[in-house]
Amino acid sequence: MVLFDTHKEWISENEHVQLLAEVVYVPKWRFGQVSCDTIEPNFPMWFQGFYTHQDWNFKKDCPELVKTLADRFMDMVPDDYMLVRCMASSNTFGIDGDFHTDWPVPEQSITGVLYTDKEWDTNWGGSTQFKQGDEYGASEYEPRKLITFDASILHIGSGPQRRCKEMRSIIAFQAVQADALKARLNKS
Repeated sequence: MVLFDTHKEWISENEHVQLLAEVVYVPKWRFGQVSCDTIEPNFPMWFQGFYTHQDWNFKKDCPELVKTLADRFMDMVPDDYMLVRCMASSNTFGIDGDFHTDWPVPEQSITGVLYTDKEWDTNWGGSTQFKQGDEYGASEYEPRKLITFDASILHIGSGPQRRCKEMRSIIAFQAVQADALKARLNKS
């Protein structure tokens, strides 16, 4: 069973430098994002939101490169899917996420996680871990790598280890099959 797909060097070195300058190293980080709001207590992490559900569009201050990368992600998913999330997230030492899913039903939603840090050492941790039934897997954190997976698979973004003096930052994309999204919105 494949829990996730790996796309190494998904962004160019030039795009990476631009992403660092426009997202990772800017003072726009806010604190308060949780990976699962049903688990108590909630332990928040750092985030930047680029997309809004009110009008299903990018926020005015969203960097153009982020929009370009979201389009590139959408080129990877089926044509009947629509973008529902685009955000940056960051963990520092001691701030791990929680195991969670991004969508309740298999084969209706795809999540992409782009590792955005400038450099990373294996001893710094920061992997994305997956669990589905008895299957476990992990993606080692590697700058410029995108992983994609069915959004119904349990996953967790592990925070960096104490050796790491950096944030572990990512950009997350999520696309949902349009009819499944409409059905879910009609229920709520």
